[in-house]
Amino acid sequence: MPEMNKDELQQLVDLLDSEIDRLTKPLPSRQILRLAQAVRSATIGDWDSVGSFGAKDYANLIDAQEIMSELLPPILESIRVTSIDAENGWRFDSVSNTNGDHGLCSICRKPFQHLIKTVKVCAIDMRAGTFRGVCRPCVRQFAPLRFVERDDVHEWLGQNTSTCETMETDKQSERQRIGLIDSIRERISNSSYFGKISRLAPKWAEGAFCEWR
Repeated sequence: MPEMNKDELQQLVDLLDSEIDRLTKPLPSRQILRLAQAVRSATIGDWDSVGSFGAKDYANLIDAQEIMSELLPPILESIRVTSIDAENGWRFDSVSNTNGDHGLCSICRKPFQHLIKTVKVCAIDMRAGTFRGVCRPCVRQFAPLRFVERDDVHEWLGQNTSTCETMETDKQSERQRIGLIDSIRERISNSSYFGKISRLAPKWAEGAFCEWR
């Protein structure tokens, strides 16, 4: 094999660098959106027809689902956090709603409920001047230090620190119980009938443990 001169070596290095970039650098968000739109346009197969994807695609699609489920939420959370103005984007307010300030946290998208006082923020996916509630863990983790160290905010953060009072001594059972409560709260928070669902939940849930479907 003939020896490569300096220019040829540099061309090879540039080629390898570009290939490394292609394989390791994340896609621009616009391309990710186009991929998602392409998936949404796929046809779903059934017993007598073939869809856009088949058995040979299953492993790839499972891996893609796991990657997106694991990484996309924290990426979005990080963007929402950094978009909040440190000076004017955080508020500590009294709750005026009779049901309290409740819903999904504006940062982590997990359910919360505050009954007397609440922290609200204006994030990137909200209209200017609009403020929505934030759960206590996100206030502790992301709020500016001078905001967290305010006497009133500091006192508020010391209250109701867990999802609910501990009931199970077994840690795994307690995690599962809290996970169930969070799921119920998240489902309720996504509905405009929050009060009605909250009142009727025990009655409606009576049939949850019988044979179904």
